[in-house]
Parts: sequence; C-alpha cells; structure tokens
Amino acid sequence: MSWAYLRQFPILVWIVILGTFMVRTSFFMVWPFLSILLYRDYGLSATLIGLILGATAALSTLVGFYGGWLSDKWGRRSILLFGCLVSAASFALLGLSHQVSWLALGVIGSGLSYGLIDSPGKALMADSLAEPKARELALHLRYFLLNLGAALGPLIGVSYGLSARQETFLLLGASYLLLGLLFVMGFRLSPCQGISPSGPGMRAVLRVLGRDRAFLLLTLANLLLMLVYAQFESPLIQYLTRAGTPEVARLVGLLVTTNALTIVLLQFPLLHLTASWRIKHRLQLGVALFLGAQLLFALGNTAIWWHWIVAVILLSVGECILFPLLNVLIDQMAPAHLKGSYFGAASLSGLGVAMGAVLGGWMIAHWGGGWLYGVMALLCLGILILYEASARVARPEAASPCPGEG
Repeated sequence: MSWAYLRQFPILVWIVILGTFMVRTSFFMVWPFLSILLYRDYGLSATLIGLILGATAALSTLVGFYGGWLSDKWGRRSILLFGCLVSAASFALLGLSHQVSWLALGVIGSGLSYGLIDSPGKALMADSLAEPKARELALHLRYFLLNLGAALGPLIGVSYGLSARQETFLLLGASYLLLGLLFVMGFRLSPCQGISPSGPGMRAVLRVLGRDRAFLLLTLANLLLMLVYAQFESPLIQYLTRAGTPEVARLVGLLVTTNALTIVLLQFPLLHLTASWRIKHRLQLGVALFLGAQLLFALGNTAIWWHWIVAVILLSVGECILFPLLNVLIDQMAPAHLKGSYFGAASLSGLGVAMGAVLGGWMIAHWGGGWLYGVMALLCLGILILYEASARVARPEAASPCPGEG
C-alpha cells in the first residue's frame, strides 16, 4: 500500500478520518464507565442498565441502514450534519440531566446519532476518492485511528479524572459539535461533494439488495464473524470468572491492552505485507486466525496466562486483517449511487455482537466455556464457506468485483 495516495485525500476525507479519531477518543473517555455512573449515582439495576445499553446498540445498528439510505437519497451533507447535531444534543443531555428518564433518552439518542454518521461518513470517503487503492488506504487509516482513540480515551479519562464523571459527556457533545462545524467548512470548500440528486426509494433499494446474493452472503458471513468476535468481550470475562481464574481482573485488563496494542502496532505492517495478496487469501488468513484463537480459548488453562495472551494476539491479528478489509469489500461491491445504502445494510452485521453476548452467556451457563469456544471454532469454518460462496455467486449487472477477486 503506497502512502503516496495520501496526497489524493481531499479535505472532506481528512475530516471524516480525523473527526473519527477525535470523537472516538472523547467517547472512550467516559462511555466504558457509563455503567458505573448509572449504578453509583442513580442506583439503576444491572438489568435496567443492560436493557438501556442493549437497546442503544440495536438502535444504532438498525439506524445505520436507514441513515445510509437517506444519505443516498438526500445527500451526505444533510445526514452527516443532522447526525452531528443529534449527537451533540444527546451527549449534552447526558451531561446536564439528573433524571433517569432523560438520561435514558440521551443514551438512546447517542445510538441514533452514531447510525446517522458512520455509514454516510464511509460513503462520503468512497465518493471523494476515485482511485480504489486510495479508498482502501482511507478506510484502513480510519479504522486505525478509531482503535487508537479507543485505546487512548480510557487512559486519558482515568489520568485526568474524567472517566466516571457525568460532566465529561459535555466534552463529548462539544467534540461532535466541532465535527459538525468542520463538515460545514469542508462542504463549503468542496461545494460539489455531499449533495446528490434524489436517490431511489427504500423499496427500490431493497429490491437491489435482495437481488445481490453475493452481498447478502457477505453480510451474513460478517454477522457471524461479529458473533464470534463478541465472545472476546462479556462471555470471556464470565468464562474466566466462573473458572476461578486467580487475579481475573488483572488478566482481563492485560488481554484488553494486548488487543489494543496489537491492532495499533500491526495494522499497517500487515497491510503492507499482504498488499499483493488476493482479497480471497486475506479473508482466509484472517478467519483462520480467528479459528485458532477460538481453539486456544476452548483449551485454556486458567493457571497459564501466556495461553490466553497468545489467543488474544491471534484474534487481534485476524481483526487487523479482516475488519478494515470488510469495508473495502463493501465499497467494491456497492454501485456508485448506492454506497450509503450498501454501507448501511452491511452495518446490520453489528447485530451479531448483541446475539453473541446473549448466546455466549447462555452457553457458558449451560454447557461451559470450552463448548462455547469449540462451537465458535466450527462457526469459523462456516464463515469461510460463506465468504467463498459470496465470491462465486454471480452479481447483478453493472456490479462491482466480488470478494474472491482483486
């Protein structure tokens, strides 16, 4: 991957990339500690907190599809600016309100706003860069800075005493307001970008998506991949806790740090090493690493920490390869006038995270962690089959390359 493509990035692409870094850093200063704040300051039960956060995640995923389609129909500029405004208002509500009902509204509004920014933002980058390799680099750079923000945010929040304070949401709201102002400036400097003629209606888009079996298979594979990845979060903590792991909190912290550092340190070296590979082979390597991680989790010994660390490194390297690549695939498969709709539809794979948390918890309670991760390893084989099937299915006319190409 040549860094010379950076010179092709117009101002709107840089706003999406650096804006993502800014808001995700602010987001992770406080959001991971939201459960603590709601329990400590407002006495909410674990069930109610879980219900609020689960509804937010589901809403964000569903609105991502709708927001992507709206950006095709009404233009990226209108939806992105509206999303920034809703975000700023939602987080201001979280920072200023002291009633549970208003706080819940702010949390749910934050999920709504993310769905209005994420898919249109990626579609805007695709619109702004004609060269496929430049689009690929932009998507990789965005993903890298998103993870860097996720790693730095909690560190900054804890270091400056901002993490479990309600007022920190005002800083997050201000960052979205600043992002909106940057978009206003960027669209003024690029008056031809972000405005599109009225796109197709929802029924027409659904017909196109329904005929694109390769894309549907890709989205199903992505959903299952997210379900597998979700086992690294809450289910793994439950698994280690139930197994009586000594100093479990310290081990979990070490595993989370290992995941973040692996992604930050290896994403671009891996991109350089695999740049000449066919996409099909990169997909196979990434899923194989996921499979290896699940097997190590299944065979884990709570007395041997290096075993868990190696498993997380395998998972993280697979994540470095797969997650940015999936956005590249969606960009390749989407017709030029439906970039937002395709990115939005692909965001439905995020439902796999919610499904994975529920399934993982149930399987650990009834079957145990070894069975859970053994099943996840088998599921990785199914994911490989789905990716291969997606590559082989004929695309609708005027479609872009399939996953196995390139």
